[in-house]
Amino acid sequence: MKTIANLIIVLVCWCSYAQDTETPEEKVAKKELTDLYADFSYKKGILDLESKKLQDMNNARKPLADIEAQSKKERGIKKELDGLYKQYKTVKAYHLRKVAENKLDKWFPKPSNYILLDENQTDEAKSAEENATAAKENDETEKSVYIMYGDKKIADESIFKNKEAETVFKEILSVKSETCLGNFEIPGDNQKIQLYDVGYDALVNQFVCFKQVKFSIRDGNIYDIRVTVTNSEKTKEYYFENRVPISMLNYPREAKRNFLSHRSTILMDNSLTEKDEVKNSYIRISDVLTYLPNPGNNFVPDDIEYTFPTGQEEKVDNPKRRLYLLNQDTNLQNVMELRTYTDFLGLFDDTPNGIMQIEGKADFFVVPFQVGRYHPMNFFKKVSPYVHYTRLDDDHKGLTLIDNPSQPGMQMIQRPLEVIEKSYLDMGAVLDLFSFSFIKESPFNINLYYALRYQIATIERENADNINFKTLGHAAGVRFEFKRFNNFGFNFSPEFAYYNHMNKIDFMENPKNIWVFRNEAEIFYYPGASKKQSIFLRLRTFMDESDSEDSFFQLQFGYRFSIGLGSVKGKGL
Repeated sequence: MKTIANLIIVLVCWCSYAQDTETPEEKVAKKELTDLYADFSYKKGILDLESKKLQDMNNARKPLADIEAQSKKERGIKKELDGLYKQYKTVKAYHLRKVAENKLDKWFPKPSNYILLDENQTDEAKSAEENATAAKENDETEKSVYIMYGDKKIADESIFKNKEAETVFKEILSVKSETCLGNFEIPGDNQKIQLYDVGYDALVNQFVCFKQVKFSIRDGNIYDIRVTVTNSEKTKEYYFENRVPISMLNYPREAKRNFLSHRSTILMDNSLTEKDEVKNSYIRISDVLTYLPNPGNNFVPDDIEYTFPTGQEEKVDNPKRRLYLLNQDTNLQNVMELRTYTDFLGLFDDTPNGIMQIEGKADFFVVPFQVGRYHPMNFFKKVSPYVHYTRLDDDHKGLTLIDNPSQPGMQMIQRPLEVIEKSYLDMGAVLDLFSFSFIKESPFNINLYYALRYQIATIERENADNINFKTLGHAAGVRFEFKRFNNFGFNFSPEFAYYNHMNKIDFMENPKNIWVFRNEAEIFYYPGASKKQSIFLRLRTFMDESDSEDSFFQLQFGYRFSIGLGSVKGKGL
């Protein structure tokens, strides 16, 4: 009986522990929501104090200037609180896929009857005319939320209210290992956008109406932003665009400080007029495109182009503000580039070039922030570690040794450059020191870089084990990038490298350290918008600076391939 009682106690304790155990998704949601709730509660307390102060000033009939100043201060705090509330709604919508709503409400209690500043229908600090306008446009301040997935596809967030659809989406997202990085928000159709003058001061009662925004993401930057707006009568279309890119890592801060400039005007009817009301005007970027990263997921997505609204929405001319959740495919094959090469000279000629070569590399962004106000410019933008393996023919993979005439009984490598030519393993990293483009529309970019290259070749011995001959190279070069189209381009990289031989071998003398002039030219192409099926044609030349007769070149054809880890991981979930 005592044993049974003990078992019951253990079972109850275990069940209690199991119920209290949180899943990894719940832990992430708990941390994000509790942190948000702490900030929200603190800001709410400050707002209550300022609102009470404004009410007391109104009751005491203080000077109008003082009341307006206090009202402006209160509205500023309310806008900050609204930002936290919008962030809460976005984070909650994302975690609802995997965490029960009652748990999310426990970590961030749902604010009762919370009204956004733009949704207030009456405000003592506003005029009756402004209140009437606000009441009329009240519906326009609500948001329609869309989730982006796959190849620029979108789905209305309300689909998750359907349990069957929710199951299907969870399966899709699990197989593709998608992570929600944040959300983009755009105005509703025909929503008013404030205009600014050349000094970036707001123009009184001068507005345009939002229609569409197009932008591209490249190397961690929202690179090219192009906005179409109209006048209130919709008889003219105005075209605005940015001058320099903005990093996604600090976009929420920098978008408020940067503006889009007017480029052109299109007449939508047959009327002719010489007057252009928006000439030399500007639009604040944050007014037409807002990006809010999710806490803990402020990372860099793939290069891609977006158009909002996409045209897939149920109602394209929706007057409500629209929110698009940005999902990123984080499969290994999507973030790491794997290539296989074959050398034409190794196939058709008796040369020591690798018949089969495999290369893997990935880009890690270090400081992807713009430093130029007039030109796209970066310092230390990214570092790209790489590994390159070459399968050499057995007849050519060993270094050629000859007797050393100055030291009897010792050997030496016949050609110092052969150490590079017959390397079967090349690994290292390339750091972009400085990146520059004349204008953002230019198809030509310049990158100054530093490369660290560790290469290994083989010394074959008849009656003993083979020996690895190791070389460390430090290189500096410039990479010119040209694009004919987004999916077709040409890269050219000349560089100087100093190779230091890192060996102590008793039967041979190390060759002298050498300077090598290296050139690499590569043409790439990939069908459609996906880089997962890219093909490459690459030419490399190497020349020993101390002996111009000692040189070689490689002509390689390459293909990017996938290793299929995404499907394997999806099936295991």
